[in-house]
Amino acid sequence: MKAASPNVTGLVWAILLAASCAALYTFSTNAELACIVVSLLGVAFLSSRKMPVRAIDWNLLVIAGLGVLSLVVSPYPANGIASTRAVVLSFVVFLAVRLTIRGTLPIVCSASLLGIVAAALALKGLGQFVAEAGRLSEAGLSNLLAFRSRLIAPPTPWIPGEWFTLLLLGLPFACALPAYLWRKGRTWLAVAALLPPLTIAAVATLSLSRAVFWSTVLFFFANAVLMVASKVVSPGKGVALLAGTLGGLALVLACESVIYPGLLKTYAGKHASQTRSTQGRVGIWNRSVELVRAHPLTGVGASNAALMLLSSADDEETTGFASRTFSLPVQIVVEKGIIGLLLYGAFLVLLAREFLKTMRYSPPITGNFRAPASDKRSLGDTKDTTRANADDAAAYKGMVCCFAAGIIAVLFRELTYSSLMEHSLTLVLVAALAALICRPELAEGRA
Repeated sequence: MKAASPNVTGLVWAILLAASCAALYTFSTNAELACIVVSLLGVAFLSSRKMPVRAIDWNLLVIAGLGVLSLVVSPYPANGIASTRAVVLSFVVFLAVRLTIRGTLPIVCSASLLGIVAAALALKGLGQFVAEAGRLSEAGLSNLLAFRSRLIAPPTPWIPGEWFTLLLLGLPFACALPAYLWRKGRTWLAVAALLPPLTIAAVATLSLSRAVFWSTVLFFFANAVLMVASKVVSPGKGVALLAGTLGGLALVLACESVIYPGLLKTYAGKHASQTRSTQGRVGIWNRSVELVRAHPLTGVGASNAALMLLSSADDEETTGFASRTFSLPVQIVVEKGIIGLLLYGAFLVLLAREFLKTMRYSPPITGNFRAPASDKRSLGDTKDTTRANADDAAAYKGMVCCFAAGIIAVLFRELTYSSLMEHSLTLVLVAALAALICRPELAEGRA
């Protein structure tokens, strides 16, 4: 019986790994266990034996180890079990993606699957928004901002703020296929493939959250800038890409504003509820400074920030404002201490280094740019092969720019909202994006 080709095996594996990650949306312990088992099996049987360990791998290993160690020194270790499990799971998924998904088509397939799942979630949220907004309109209530927490109701234990972070993480995956097709010269197919990211963007503009909206804008802006800076596209095409994506987003927002008046003012104006929200965040950050001073090195322990903030809350402060730090950097330094903040900061530096190496020195994904001198094929065939492989590598780099822009957008969102470390799926998606940014290895073991 003939064995499956490496290309087919790689495609099947990429789809299986992406599906196991998407199953984490159910927040099931069985889904987490299945994701770990699938990832470890992939690393054991599909990774190259000569694959070198990189600095970013060691960094994530230390971060996972710090999470386990924090359970020992934490005053309330039971609160951090779920968070630590999510950190360890994300590390395993990072290794699985970086070591086993190395071809262009496997990257496209896995990213497209995750993007389609995110678009399906967005479509469901869009239906909820339309239904709830209709009920409010029938009751004579036109100020949607005051009721934004009930317009979209994700399943338990997701809350709207964390759910929108999940959609933002799905946006770069959804944009991978259009970027790939565009760089391969399939313009009309690329336009058709824009439906999933446009669906996600349409729901993001209905979030009534300035952080979510401007993070979406930042994603498209950063994607175009990275493509031009990395010479994936020419400056002229980069300007056209930026104008087209931001123009499409503006058109979607304009159409939604016709149906729901006041939507533009939500993002451009300053409402009383937004002012109170800002004041509450500033108050939380001031109190977080006191927690850092009391626990400077190792922090208060994973998932203990909410408990510590509640114990120090004033009578006038609401439970909502006292239940999280509302900033990812603040959450890290409060729960992980200065050591954790330095480790996570080092991860971002190493990831930026990997991105630069991918753009400058990334090896070909499905072949060599230059045919060997001993190749006896005709000159025309050699040029065709060289051109096809060069287009394939350019398409790969275009997808990497999408992944990097996605991380930039989510981190911008997390400056004023701490939701990234609250669920296994959000951390796993960040780990997958980071792994896909890292340049692949050559079959011969050269980096």
